[in-house]
This record gives sequence, C-alpha cells and structure tokens, in this order.
Amino acid sequence: MALVVNKKEFTLGAVLAVTFFVSLFIMHTTTVISIKGKSMVNYTDEMFVSVSKGSVYFIPELVKIADEYVGKPLDVKINGSEKSAMIFEKANAKIELKNGELKIKGDLGEILKNVLKDADAVFKGEDKRLYDRYGYAGKEVIHQWWLSLREIEGVYKKAKKFDAIKSLETVRIKALEPTFNFFGVEAASASQHALGISAVVVFYVIYTVWWGYAIYFLSEGVGLLMKKSKEKREA
Repeated sequence: MALVVNKKEFTLGAVLAVTFFVSLFIMHTTTVISIKGKSMVNYTDEMFVSVSKGSVYFIPELVKIADEYVGKPLDVKINGSEKSAMIFEKANAKIELKNGELKIKGDLGEILKNVLKDADAVFKGEDKRLYDRYGYAGKEVIHQWWLSLREIEGVYKKAKKFDAIKSLETVRIKALEPTFNFFGVEAASASQHALGISAVVVFYVIYTVWWGYAIYFLSEGVGLLMKKSKEKREA
C-alpha cells in the first residue's frame, strides 16, 4: 500500500521543524545573538541561578538563633584538623588537637555568630576577608564549619540535646550549604529580572507550541494521525 503524502501539511511541518532547530542553534551560540558575551541559554541559566541564590539568603534571620546560645558553653570532642582547629580558635574557643581529635571549649553562641559572619562574607563574594583571617580560601572555611557542626550534632545526638541539634542543623543547612553551593554566583531578586523572567516564560510556551505544531503537521502530512472512522450504516 503506497504512502500518500499531503504536501501542504508536510511542507508546513518541515518548515516549522527546521526553523525550530535553527532557533535552537542560535540560542546555544553567540554567533547571531549575544547577551553580555553569553548565549541566550547560558545567560538565562545564570539569571535563574542568580535569582535562586537571592531567594535563599536567610543569614540575618539565623543570627537570632546564635543570640539564643550566647553564654551557653560548648565542651565537645570531635574529629578535626588544623584547619578546623583554627576556625574555632578564631572564635575565641580553647582548642586542643591531638591525633585527629579536636577538643573544643567555648561559647556556643559566639561560635555560631562567627559561623554566620563567615558565611555572610562568602555569600556576598567577600571571601578574601576569610583568606586574610584564616590563610585559606573562604569556600574551604565554609566547608570546615559545615563538617564541624555536623560532628557536634553527632555528639549532641548521643547526649540527647535535640533543641541544640535542630539549631545547629538549621544554621548548617540554611546558611552554610547555600553559601557553599552558590559560591561565585551574584545574588539577585526576582524583581530585578522580572522582565527577563516573563520573557523566558512566554518564549518557552511559544517554543513548546511551535515544536508541537511541527510534529502535528509532519504527522498529518504522511498520514500518521488517527482519525475517528465513519460508522457503517446497515443496508
């Protein structure tokens, strides 16, 4: 049985498909369109990442948690290193490092304030301040704080200090993790990119419909669409 091609529909579908892929190529390169030296795809990706970072800035709120623990002692033994020992020492804690075991005695609230202060600096791209203070990169300082707080949580879990565990975990997850994960990204609010976000959403809808119609007309052109058959009438 020969395949009957509907030239009009097939041609329209082919044109839509070709222009779809041409526009896709244009969006991924800077050959035709360049936004601040970036392709449309890279620019929009960076825009959404930037907005995402701006939406997870909770550090000012977390200072209240640190304030609640000012005057409360921290006296623990955790796994540590010279780097982790240094960050606690800079937070006015007494430390003793021996064979990978770090003993820490200090004010838990003051330590948490230092954690948040360091996280805030790195979050805002001011990690050079941490390098000047500790002698190594700000991102590594954040990593050391994250590891240390998790170690302390483990000690507190055995002591059943669940309120303190929750507070430490909150600081670790809502301050240290976003700071580490979005390192090097400039934070922005959705309002700053309202026009760009709206344009991307509208274009995405148009682009989806565009590809959908390309498939539809190509399928109709080669007779692949299913149509409801006519009912047979009895003689």
